[in-house]
Amino acid sequence: MFISFGPEIGYKVTTATSAIIGDSGKPQALYGYAFKSDGTAGVITFFDGTSGTGTAVFDDTGTVSATKIVPLAAGIVFTNGLFVSFDSHVTPRATFFVRQVIS
Repeated sequence: MFISFGPEIGYKVTTATSAIIGDSGKPQALYGYAFKSDGTAGVITFFDGTSGTGTAVFDDTGTVSATKIVPLAAGIVFTNGLFVSFDSHVTPRATFFVRQVIS
């Protein structure tokens, strides 16, 4: 069970190249994320759903050999769950700052 709901924002660190963030299929609000690229700028893709076949909402390209930290001014709600996927140029860890939306 993912216990990050209410007014507080929690975080999820993943080392997989794709992952469900929070409880599968439950609405999640994304408030920011961080990831590091290797010698080539990595790309991370955010999906509304429980797999890469969900709706691709947006993707972001990192900075070569640097950590990119992206704070969001307001939470983006993924109503069908939050699934992320990143390419082989993202080092084996990414952090997501999220809150499960009570529905």
